[in-house]
Amino acid sequence: MSWGWVRPDGWRAGIRPAFWSDIMTVMKPGAFLLAFGSPRTWHRLACAIEDGGLTIRDQLCWLYSSGMPKGEWGDHAVDRALGLKDGRTVRGESGGMLRGRRVMEGDYHAQSEQAAAWAGYNPALKPAWEPILVAQRPRETMLGRNLLDHGTGALHVAACALDADMDVLEYRYERNDRLRRGDPRGRDTFRDTSTPRRALPRLSGRYPSDLIMEAGLLGTDVARFYYCPKASGTDRPDVDATLMVPTDRTRWTAHAERLGLDPNAEDYPDMLLDRNAMAVCRPAGTVRLAHPTVKPSDLMRWLARLACPAGGLVLDPFLGSGSTLSAARAEGLRCVGTELDTHYLPLIRERMAEPAGQPLF
Repeated sequence: MSWGWVRPDGWRAGIRPAFWSDIMTVMKPGAFLLAFGSPRTWHRLACAIEDGGLTIRDQLCWLYSSGMPKGEWGDHAVDRALGLKDGRTVRGESGGMLRGRRVMEGDYHAQSEQAAAWAGYNPALKPAWEPILVAQRPRETMLGRNLLDHGTGALHVAACALDADMDVLEYRYERNDRLRRGDPRGRDTFRDTSTPRRALPRLSGRYPSDLIMEAGLLGTDVARFYYCPKASGTDRPDVDATLMVPTDRTRWTAHAERLGLDPNAEDYPDMLLDRNAMAVCRPAGTVRLAHPTVKPSDLMRWLARLACPAGGLVLDPFLGSGSTLSAARAEGLRCVGTELDTHYLPLIRERMAEPAGQPLF
């Protein structure tokens, strides 16, 4: 059994080196770790991973165009600082991680002269890319020996090769080879490497790069990169659930432990509880449960193929809506994971309701 890769993106855990040290104890030497971050704080994530004992090998850039700016508008901020209330109608509340945040009806209009001067100002840019840090538990020995002993240590680039006109690629390889032979230094130009250059491509397709993007962003050059838009449709599961609040915390603790739930959570979706647990709870309203940072299935499958060897095991400490579980199953890999927020467990259950062709565990 080989631990293939780990995909964490929890902020509080991600900036603690001790967390990564603990993660590394269940990784085989040479196993890869892929960690989603944010453009603003990825450097803290990278430092924590490195301080935890892993080696930073690369960084994937997932480039997209559908991000949403999240800063507060200047005119609204000034009115709020002056004590003026937002006069718009509350339409509802957000779900998922943003549950409890009010959603307002219509556009905001400045209520003071001072605020009007700051209309059109915002402290944030629109996010259009997401970093995915590529780290590795250090190998114990040379690559070949590590592959033989542990089955880990290299990325499966052939499984992630991009579609390409092989005739064109082969021509370019041959042309580069002819240019090297015409160089005054001859074919020894690359004599400092132990792997000789080939005159033909080794992959049936274009070698995968560290740039992932939406189709069309670079026009005709998009074929050079793997492209994947943000999650939509079936990739973004949502369910309606009645939230249940324990009325007797003493009795509830035993039920929570029996069901594998955090006994200290504020409330729980009803579909996670059995009849005995429901008996010590009261309903607290119905909500639509959704996850704000769902990863697209195509991207997760591509990453799983890249970083996890065939038959390997994927560990995801932050399951969210179950994107990693779904991707691992689709790729014939095994996967284990955890999720702290009970509100996302129904999303995972719904996503995994379809029969699997391969066992996860």
